[in-house]
Amino acid sequence: MKRTLVASALVLSSLMMDAKALDLMNAYESALASDPTFRAAIKDAEAGRANLEISRAGLLPQLSANYYSAINNSHIAQPQFGTLGGPTVITNQAYPSNNSYFQVTQALFNMQAVALFRQGAAQANLAQARLAYNTQDLLIRVVQAYTDLLYARDQYSYVEAQKEAFKEQLQVNAKRFEKGEGTITDTLETRASYEMADAQVIDARDVIENNKRKLETITGIELHAASEVKPIFKNFRVQPLNPKAFELWKEAALAGNPEILASQHNEEVARQDMQKNVAGNYPTISAVATWGQQNSYYISTINQQATTSTAGLQASWALFNGGQTTGLISQSRANFEKALAQSDEARARVLTELRKQYDSVLSSEQKVGALNRAVESALELTKAMRKSIKGGERINLDVLLADKGLATAQRDLAQAKYNYLLSYLRLKQQAGNLTSEDLQLVATYFERDQNLAAKP
Repeated sequence: MKRTLVASALVLSSLMMDAKALDLMNAYESALASDPTFRAAIKDAEAGRANLEISRAGLLPQLSANYYSAINNSHIAQPQFGTLGGPTVITNQAYPSNNSYFQVTQALFNMQAVALFRQGAAQANLAQARLAYNTQDLLIRVVQAYTDLLYARDQYSYVEAQKEAFKEQLQVNAKRFEKGEGTITDTLETRASYEMADAQVIDARDVIENNKRKLETITGIELHAASEVKPIFKNFRVQPLNPKAFELWKEAALAGNPEILASQHNEEVARQDMQKNVAGNYPTISAVATWGQQNSYYISTINQQATTSTAGLQASWALFNGGQTTGLISQSRANFEKALAQSDEARARVLTELRKQYDSVLSSEQKVGALNRAVESALELTKAMRKSIKGGERINLDVLLADKGLATAQRDLAQAKYNYLLSYLRLKQQAGNLTSEDLQLVATYFERDQNLAAKP
């Protein structure tokens, strides 16, 4: 009965741990709702899209209405017979008056309004491109934070294993020294390595905690322990890159990369700003229609009601404003040329990063394979070193170096795996076609909740 209760408790504990475990897809879905940077980007995009509605207003009819109502008290003094020096007649008159007015204005020729509309459309497109960039950037940041935590956890396990190996070697040195087979130098070398490994364990623990907080900030999920993050599968195979030709990735990047698109939209914003200022040298023509009603508006029209309607054209032309228009044109032209240079810089930066990630993905298969073999060789070397030292063929320092070499190879292999996945996602990001489907593909390399996906 006791063993049954203990077994049940262990099963329940395991289920609770699985319930709290965080896999990669869960982390991304939580980040979509919780990451403060992404939430700010969404609102920034909403504000940017409003520029289209704002700028369209100048091309649409403008309606205005006005109503005025007042109580008037008039005090009039005037000669009784209309001549100076005669008797004066005082008249006090109190009366209400009101005035209502309605006007419709429609622009017929307004180059500034047209430029503002085109600028607003470009600003809306710019906001959409920025949102696309921030959406893809969130995906990358989630995977980066997730793998950083896993890598820190791997680092901890490697240095902890290395520390235990040094501890075991320290015990072997002590026994050999007691038998007169070892030296005090062997013991001191091993102890120094053990103490260094102990310090590395402390550092690794701090890195885990720091990376755990970073992932919590992005996802909004509090992790009680780093072990709640689902690890990568040990059976790791690099997938062939599709498409293989770099030119196809380059074409996709030039057509769809959010940074390139944003720079092009920013270029259009600057161009229309210049056109708007150039339009300041041209007249504006509008059609105007008004309707008004007045009741006792003046003392001379007490108890009189007048209704007036008009329709016509209104033209306005600023002939000289002290050189302000000329200065604005010069300034906006310089800003436009600046935007052109920034667009070229964005294109060059994206293509450089695209090539970097492309090369990284292509070389990952060979790199992961080589490091897998390096780990296997380092593991066999440590075993052989421990046997050789007993036969006097190797010295203590060789064993210590072999242990350190194994930890280094394991660390480099783990990092190569994470770098491959991140390089693949960054390659898709630079090409402008990174989606959640790509994340789902990457998620197959990690353990997941059973109700979400099966092991690949």
